[in-house]
Amino acid sequence: MTGRRMLLWIGRHQVGLSLAMVVLWLANATIQIIAIASGDTGTNGGHVFSLVLALLLAVLSAASAVIALIAKKKKTAEDQTHRIDP
Repeated sequence: MTGRRMLLWIGRHQVGLSLAMVVLWLANATIQIIAIASGDTGTNGGHVFSLVLALLLAVLSAASAVIALIAKKKKTAEDQTHRIDP
């Protein structure tokens, strides 16, 4: 896949990619919750930091998906208003 084709593919699938990132960050957060619950008190600070960071990134990825979906719908609506019907 050439660079231009890959960028076009990413542009067309941005919503799905952002939602996939949400799933990955939530899986990471789940792993951190399990590590905190296991009772290893020596590394809880690192696990809590990683948990907060993973949840923050999940929220940002979800926001990115919503923004991409809104932009896609807005672009589709603009394309339909500019179309000339025969």
